[in-house]
Amino acid sequence: MRTVRSMLVLLFLLVLPLGSSSTAQELPAPRIVGPRLPGRERDEALRRFGGSEETEKAVVAGLDWLERHALASGWDADGFPDRCAKEGKPCDGVGKGHHGEDAPCPFDRAISAFAALAFLGHGDLPDPEGSPRARLLEKTLRGLEGPGDAWAEALSTEAFAEAEALERRGRWREAAAEGAARLLGTRGEDGGFGYIAGLRKGSDTPFTAFTVTALVAVRDAGARLPDDLGAGVDRFLASLEEKEGKLAYLRDGRSYGYTPTSYNAHAALACRELLRKGTDGARHRAHLSFVRGEAPAWVIAVREVKMAGEPMKRVRMAKFDLLDWYYGTLAMFQRGGSDWSAWYGATKSALVPHQRKDGCARGSWDPVGFYEMNVGGRVLSTALGILILEEPYRQRPL
Repeated sequence: MRTVRSMLVLLFLLVLPLGSSSTAQELPAPRIVGPRLPGRERDEALRRFGGSEETEKAVVAGLDWLERHALASGWDADGFPDRCAKEGKPCDGVGKGHHGEDAPCPFDRAISAFAALAFLGHGDLPDPEGSPRARLLEKTLRGLEGPGDAWAEALSTEAFAEAEALERRGRWREAAAEGAARLLGTRGEDGGFGYIAGLRKGSDTPFTAFTVTALVAVRDAGARLPDDLGAGVDRFLASLEEKEGKLAYLRDGRSYGYTPTSYNAHAALACRELLRKGTDGARHRAHLSFVRGEAPAWVIAVREVKMAGEPMKRVRMAKFDLLDWYYGTLAMFQRGGSDWSAWYGATKSALVPHQRKDGCARGSWDPVGFYEMNVGGRVLSTALGILILEEPYRQRPL
């Protein structure tokens, strides 16, 4: 245990700026964390980047649903119906197993971090003695401290960094830096980051994207990152199979049964835009062209599916995934101009009208996107919907 602790302390020192202390006054001006606190700057960002009273009402309603369905210190992706109002019909859309099986969702920690990011994205601050929402956020962040599974590690680190950048009181700085150190420990020789780096050689696109968004935020909590981070991620992404703008999960992905996907294209586009590396390359242009053609639209299809040994049945197939939209939103916001206005306009048209307005589910989004429907459930879909609509003030153009 002492050896592990010593290694973490060493990594912690490596990512802190030279000569730094824990005083909030030494934090630099935010580079990525946007003007979230109420005031003129946030109002101007909301207006400038396409937000409106309608999008803000949707965000507030979504946060209300999350708050009503939270535990004391986070969220339970498949147990949240226990928090539903006693009158009326309980909310459906519970989370499922790792591959969509009917089993308890194993990602409560990561999904709780997504929900915490949604509150932080709106400018809510944690406070152990504040409002019920502030206490919930405080307890959630405290529950996320320490090592966790890969997805939760990255999302929690991002949440700690954002909390520190907003508070500027030094309370979350060490948690953000230690999380960044653990993430940097998963960096591969290929320049990317691996979900199970200790068990399978090579990095993968999804975990690299989760890590990049966390590390970019950590800079606003006072940490210094490797100078070659962007070049390394660009090199890793360039090593993967690309087909018609879609991207592979990992090197030699087909040997594992993976083919290039839409999700990985959106994630790669966001990585390069956030790191400002490789944005003038042919690969980036291919992903950009593909994502432009994938503008958000709430379209659901139903088709007949025949499984071995089972009768034909009708299955609802979502033609979208909110995780795709999330990374597309991060990327297009950084691109700005017509790319952003077209993307966010389509996003508003897709999300706002389909937010639930009835009963206990009011404020949430049905989990009909592919990953939300099969794994993350209603808590994840609602957190993602909020984060996407918050983007005009959640982040800053780099």
